[in-house]
Formats: sequence, C-alpha cells, structure tokens
Amino acid sequence: MKFVSIKKDAVFYDPFNEFKETARTTDIRIDPLTGKTSRIIYFPVTLPPPPDPTPLAEATQPFCPFCKPGVYEKTPRFPEKIVPEGRIEWGDSILFPNAFPYDAHSAVAVVGDDHYKAIDAFSDETLANAFSAAIAYIKSVFEYDDTAVHHSISMNYMPAAGGSIIHPHIQVIAGDIPTSYQREFTEAARRYRGNTGALFFDELIRREKETGERVINDGNGVTWLSSFAPKGIAEFLAVFSSNRPLVSIEPDAVGAFCRGLTRILAYLGSRNFASFNLAVYSALSQDSPYPTHARVVPRTTLPPLGASDINYLELLHDEVLTIITPEDAAAGVREFFS
Repeated sequence: MKFVSIKKDAVFYDPFNEFKETARTTDIRIDPLTGKTSRIIYFPVTLPPPPDPTPLAEATQPFCPFCKPGVYEKTPRFPEKIVPEGRIEWGDSILFPNAFPYDAHSAVAVVGDDHYKAIDAFSDETLANAFSAAIAYIKSVFEYDDTAVHHSISMNYMPAAGGSIIHPHIQVIAGDIPTSYQREFTEAARRYRGNTGALFFDELIRREKETGERVINDGNGVTWLSSFAPKGIAEFLAVFSSNRPLVSIEPDAVGAFCRGLTRILAYLGSRNFASFNLAVYSALSQDSPYPTHARVVPRTTLPPLGASDINYLELLHDEVLTIITPEDAAAGVREFFS
C-alpha cells in the first residue's frame, strides 16, 4: 500500500505580494485503493458563521411531514409482508417508506423529534435510534427479499448538502443492484485482496496507525480516520472492526459509531460548517471484501457569492478539490474525542 502525494508548483507574479514571483503548490493525492485522485489547493478562506436557520425552520415547520403528530398522517406505510406494523418506531425515530424511492426497497427514518437540529447538537442516543431503526428495516427487507444484498444508510443534512426537508432524517436503500461506489469499491477491494492476500481496510488501518497522521480514534469496534485522498472539502472514514454486514452489527458498535459521529459533527460546527453528507455502506455476500464502513463529508457554500463547493472538476472530471489537508482535519477532530 502506497500513500502517493505529488506536489505541483504553479509560478506567477502575485498582485497581492507586490507582483513578486510566487510559487503556489497543489497537492495531488492518489487513493491507495482505487487510484482516483484528489487535489488539495491553497485557498485561504475562513468560512463565516452560517446564516441563522431560524426563519427557514419556522417557515417550514407547519408543513413538515416528519414532525409529530403529522408524521403519522403524511408518510406512507409498508405492506404488512415487509413490516407488519406499517412503520418501524425506535425511540424517537420513526421509519417509513420513501414516497420517492431510489430502489424497490427504499425508506426514510426521522432523526429525533426536533424540526431543526444544529450540526453540533445531535445526541448519541437520537442518532443511534435512527440507525437502529434503519438496520431493523434492512433485516426485514432481506427476510422478505433475499436478492436485496446491497445496503446503504445515507444522509443529506440541510439544503447545502442536498437536503430538501429541514427535519433531520436518514435514507435507506436495499437492493440487488449496487450503487456505482459500491460496485467500484468491491471490485477494487477484491483486486487488492487478490494481489496482496490482505483485506484493504485491515491494511489501511495498520498503515495509518504506523504513521499516526490521520488516525482520529480507535475503540469499541469502530476506527475513525481522516481520508488520505478525500472525497470533499474534508472526509472522515469510519470502519467497523468486524467483517460483519449491517444486519449483524452489534448494538454496541452502532452506539460507538454514533458517539464518534457526534464528535465529528461537533468539529465541523466549530469550523462553521452547517451541512454534511453521510453514507454507510454494507453488503450481504459470501465473498464480501470489505467490512461495513461510513464516509462523512462536510458541505458548504463559498464566500463571497455563496458558490457551491462542487464545481466542474468533481462533477465532470470525477476529481475532488479540497482546501483542508487530511492531516489538519484529523488533528482538529482528535480534540473532540478527548
């Protein structure tokens, strides 16, 4: 396994430095599994505090389909052959069919009772309730349809991350066709195992622990890392220690994952991020080459025009541009785990 970082210097006469000759470095990093590249650039911007969400939250709450008691009237119910009760309730989470499904088995789980929750205000318990409901749904689906072997739990939090409803919620997909990420990652992980005889994540964690630069926390069945070649402005990777799929993950590991996630989100809040995307990936396979794992990427709009943080490079070149080094991100998050 190699952590390849290629530095490229662009030289120009800088109008902000009396037109003196200046060299500015782009760090091109190659993902050690897929070979995809990410570019870390010099972009000296400090995010301003996000806009006050109160007016938007107050304006949308009267019509929110996820707030109680309206959630029981405005959301679909499952057929009894999949979920006998129609919906799954787990603590303060309610899970129901996605009215605009992404696959044959597609669900939404409400994350807590509050219509709006700041990025750094989620509780471990509320997140664990929603993820536990999602896992219970995946189990029910697989008992009904044993071809639904590809599973994911994902979250678009707030509009900057693609969230169309303010009330926090997660989305669940179970089906026989993997997403492009799941397919590409599985193929790459199998190649890696065939070439080296090792499981990629086992080797990644071992190597990252040797360097110590990007390991954030390791314990209770979950290892948190800052990704060497991130998929966004920053990226945090959680790897479940066992090779189990989501349907057999222990409740303690779910709790540990959610405790880590709240700390990641607290760090993001401290950096003035107000949105994020999250995905948990899993597969039920006799030849699964990777354990259950998750990726968290903060989302924002860039000052002064409120530009999207996704541009042509990512959308049309399939290459991520980031302005925070993984090493700086890891160092910042570690303080929230102490």
